[in-house]
Amino acid sequence: MKVIILNKKRLGVSIIIIGLMVVMFSIQNEFKDRMKLTTLMQSNINSLKEYKALNQELTYKLPAEWTTSEKAFEGNEIIYHNDFQSNDLKIHGFVEVWNMKEDLKEFLKKSEEISKIQNIISNYKAKVISINNKDWYLVEYTIENSQNAKFESYEYFIKNDDRLFRFSFFVRQDNFKENMPAIFKTIVQTLNYKNQ
Repeated sequence: MKVIILNKKRLGVSIIIIGLMVVMFSIQNEFKDRMKLTTLMQSNINSLKEYKALNQELTYKLPAEWTTSEKAFEGNEIIYHNDFQSNDLKIHGFVEVWNMKEDLKEFLKKSEEISKIQNIISNYKAKVISINNKDWYLVEYTIENSQNAKFESYEYFIKNDDRLFRFSFFVRQDNFKENMPAIFKTIVQTLNYKNQ
């Protein structure tokens, strides 16, 4: 028979540490939400405005201060397009919905090849990230225009059946701030599609 000797101080400290870990884990989600709000407020974004499209099946939010402009395209490939621009003109981009049967990974590979032929692109990275417990593709790259201005680009893609959802954000390199990717992700998290 073995005799186990417990050190009461160590046991007490261990229980306290485990208790603190449980408490910290349980308040983690609330802290994340507050951090998102703080990030938006630091960027002078006070509220988000909801946009609806495709017979109310699609909703998403953009900062209320931003200007938007919906565009229609010929054909059936791009079925929704909304350009946006921040009020300080530093961020611009668009939200799109495509009819697409093609595999998303193949689509992104072809898009990369075409973009590299048509544009000056560097630092191209594509990776899968989780947003709202769904796998999205995040494509990051730097693009240079004809006036030699460089833009940081963040594009988010997700496919649902035969629909592709795309959020694209572009920021001139000298206006880019460290917290901008967090703002972009917060906006993408607002997407809701009824058939999802």
